Amino acid sequence: MKKLFILLALLVCACIPARAEAPVILIATDLHYLSPQLTDNGPFFNGLVSAADGKVMLYIDPLCEAFTEQVIACAPDALVLSGDLTFNGERQSHVDLAAKLQRIVDAGIPVLVLPGNHDLNTSAHAFCGDGYTSVENVTAAQFREIYAAMGYDDALACDPASLSYVRQLTEDWRILMLDVNTPEAPGAVRPETLAWVQRQLEDARSAGARVIAVSHQNLLGHNALFTANYIIGGADQLEALYAAGPVVCNVSGHMHIQHIRRDGSVPEIVTSALSVYPNQYGVLTLGDAAGYETASVDVSAWAERRGLTDEALLDFAAYSEEFFRTTAAAQAVQAIWHDADIPELAAWFAELNTAYFSGRMDQADLSGDHPERWQQQPSFMATYIRSILMEEPQDHTRVVLPLP
Repeated sequence: MKKLFILLALLVCACIPARAEAPVILIATDLHYLSPQLTDNGPFFNGLVSAADGKVMLYIDPLCEAFTEQVIACAPDALVLSGDLTFNGERQSHVDLAAKLQRIVDAGIPVLVLPGNHDLNTSAHAFCGDGYTSVENVTAAQFREIYAAMGYDDALACDPASLSYVRQLTEDWRILMLDVNTPEAPGAVRPETLAWVQRQLEDARSAGARVIAVSHQNLLGHNALFTANYIIGGADQLEALYAAGPVVCNVSGHMHIQHIRRDGSVPEIVTSALSVYPNQYGVLTLGDAAGYETASVDVSAWAERRGLTDEALLDFAAYSEEFFRTTAAAQAVQAIWHDADIPELAAWFAELNTAYFSGRMDQADLSGDHPERWQQQPSFMATYIRSILMEEPQDHTRVVLPLP
């Protein structure tokens, strides 16, 4: 059994470099976990998720189970979850997810969590049949209690004004978990927290430690349309503090899109949503440089080991991709006002959006007249497509950042 476990670890963790002295952090975001106790996957819920943004909510529990086992097999130095842990802040979802994460902690792997805008003081619901009912959500104090073993109990320092904290990773590395989703200033860094961050960075400099900063919302703009409610309020002041050092980069989520910017004073890596195709997370290796690359959760291997027969689970990558493309195409059809071939335009948009969310615009087929035909459509989607094509196509799934 021990040999089998070692073999499994080698197979699913080929992405983790072999250098034992280099700390490795796994980074995931936007799980949007919903407890199985809160949905029967009935008509209302099915319709809700089919008309949404491609999150694989009908299989979110198996996905998170497979991810939990994959993290344990990989045995990183830490797992970081940068917010939107739950579908919409349901207390039962938080409790059930924390139980999964506790298994990772029990395996000797530190887990660090942050709340996102979907995690606290929300309108939480359970779904049954043709409708839904309200359920209990959580406050900031309850969040900290539920996830006490996932960052807070072992924190080097905690911010009294938010759920921000600092965790010592190694003697040379610290992780700054920045909460900007307080009821007092949703989406913005509070002045008290900004002052606390400055003190933590000064302390890290004095200790000779480098810092990886983590937030849910973004430090930088990654798309001309994703600014309001995406970029942290007070980001300019925060970026100035980070640029002074010793912050190597900021890691965030929120957009659900895989994207990297390294042209600012502080690089930022946005990891795509775990709940959306290709259901990937980041692998950050802190050696002579900071190397980042993505890896996908192998749900199919997890399902096979359990003898499951659900075809969607046994070929989960294909299911997840098709589900994402289908939801994107359906949205495109609604946005097309006039064209001789609506299905063709919709299919092209689905392909483009899949490449964009995956961080692989370098693989997108941009030939033909589809972009021009889309610009003839008087819709927001045409503007969205134009915002995607403004950037030179590139691979956003990997980067190497020099250490300051």
